[in-house]
Amino acid sequence: MTTLTLVTVAVIVYGVMGRRGYGRALALGGATPVGAAAVAGAIAVPTFYAVAVGAAVGVMLRFLRRAQEPERELPPIPGVQPLVLLVPVALMVTLLAPLFFNGLPVLLPSGADAQLSAGLLTKSNIAQIGYLALSVCVVVYLARSRYTGPEVVGIAVCLCTVFSFWAYLGTLGAPFPRGFFDNSPAFTFQETLPGGQPRVRGIMSEPSGLAASSLMTMAYTASRVRSVRGWHRTGLVFCFAMALYLGLIATSATFFVAGVVVAGLAVAIAAVQFVLRRGPLSQVTATVLCLAAIASLWVLPALSNFLGLIVSDKVDSSSYEERSGADSYSYELVWNTYGFGVGLGANRASSFAASLLSTVGVVGALLLVATLWIVIREAWPNKRYRPVVWTLLALLVAKVIAGPDLADTSGVMWMSLGVLAHAALQRSQRARTLPRVARDASLRRPAEPARVEAPVRLSPRPQAGL
Repeated sequence: MTTLTLVTVAVIVYGVMGRRGYGRALALGGATPVGAAAVAGAIAVPTFYAVAVGAAVGVMLRFLRRAQEPERELPPIPGVQPLVLLVPVALMVTLLAPLFFNGLPVLLPSGADAQLSAGLLTKSNIAQIGYLALSVCVVVYLARSRYTGPEVVGIAVCLCTVFSFWAYLGTLGAPFPRGFFDNSPAFTFQETLPGGQPRVRGIMSEPSGLAASSLMTMAYTASRVRSVRGWHRTGLVFCFAMALYLGLIATSATFFVAGVVVAGLAVAIAAVQFVLRRGPLSQVTATVLCLAAIASLWVLPALSNFLGLIVSDKVDSSSYEERSGADSYSYELVWNTYGFGVGLGANRASSFAASLLSTVGVVGALLLVATLWIVIREAWPNKRYRPVVWTLLALLVAKVIAGPDLADTSGVMWMSLGVLAHAALQRSQRARTLPRVARDASLRRPAEPARVEAPVRLSPRPQAGL
């Protein structure tokens, strides 16, 4: 047992007994990414995956209920098919890679060197496969649940930011339960710089994790704040302010680089939508665009110099050499295994792309990319779910820079996929229902009575004068 064991059990009970489905329980489980619900030897079970067991049970119960009602046909979930296929592909790669590439050197999560051994599965292999299966169950459960909404992701990211800001206030003397939300022994906590200067990490294991969490909160709140009113809007504004402040004081290059990339995506998408819409500009919009263009003459050069300084400092640091070296070696593993991969949990890079390709191979990476593309494309027209899209994009950008794990301990990636798959499923159901309703309405429409032409009375033909 850990300090979060009883809390996790209470969250599971809340999800089972609550009237809002199990989505909020999953969100609460994802609010402590570095928390452990249980520790078994060298494996610490994250709180999110402990709660995700309930979602897996829910999916199994639905499957059994469907087997008892074969006449009830459920529509397929857009984008989930390649994700479900990823599980057997990852399992096959994990089982066969040690046989095909026996003795191939790989990188352990600790950074030490190891080798693939034929017929040997490590605890990390088994844990990562289990986490992937639970993640897919979470996606399927949320996609089928009628209570799924964007607030599932919002609760997770905003609550994590609130806890991190509370931890920051704890460093200033405020009461804070240190070691309660971040109790997992599976993480190495970075509290200081190489010179000994303290760094802010919130309830995350390192400042880069806090930077990614803050960026996700900013992306969600900035997109969501326009669609809510009252105290919901006030809370989102406060969460945005807290996330911005934590990101700035985290002294992590991930926050600034990923933030610029996400902001560039937002500007590019807004420009494309404006061009395609071809609508007239209001006076307010035209004024804002002119002021932004004038301000960019001073802001962009300063921002470019600032980012250049951050990147140059990062390149000169020892952590960059370690991270880039791990990524380079991981790409070499992709080449040496002919794109097959070395298996989940067998290698750990420093970025998401390198880690994904080196573990599940090219086929597994393509399956995940296909899922991301389908659910984002299908859910994008629904404006209610766009905050989740931006949260997912912010997470992916941050992971590509400095987030290697496919088994995201916050669960935000999997909850986002589930919420967006739910939106895509709703859209596909409406697309199938509307033509049928229109066809039924046309069949029920009474036939119009035949029009009877009135006889035309011809006037007598005038006779010639007598």
